[in-house]
Amino acid sequence: MTLKLVILPRAEHDAQSIFEWISERSPQGAIRWWDAFEQAVRKVVDKPYRYGIAPEDDQVSCELPQFLFKTRRGRTYRGLFTVVGDEVRILRIRGPGQPPLASDEVQ
Repeated sequence: MTLKLVILPRAEHDAQSIFEWISERSPQGAIRWWDAFEQAVRKVVDKPYRYGIAPEDDQVSCELPQFLFKTRRGRTYRGLFTVVGDEVRILRIRGPGQPPLASDEVQ
């Protein structure tokens, strides 16, 4: 079964904010970050059940896996997602040093 990708508005905002922040410091770095993000998302859509559970899982009623991806400089980012029917829904994107999300930030 082929799963559809749905990036929810909060995750789109997270990704755009991270991209803009990096872009102000390094336009090329921002492009590389976006490429790493897209590659990670493709892997999630291909095999969503191979990922571990996010620390925020206990705050929501559904299973909440996370995927990790790194930039060329080794900074680790993570995305929170869930699978609903035939959709992989990307809920949020977190940058290095950002604390786990509160329950109202995950929904």
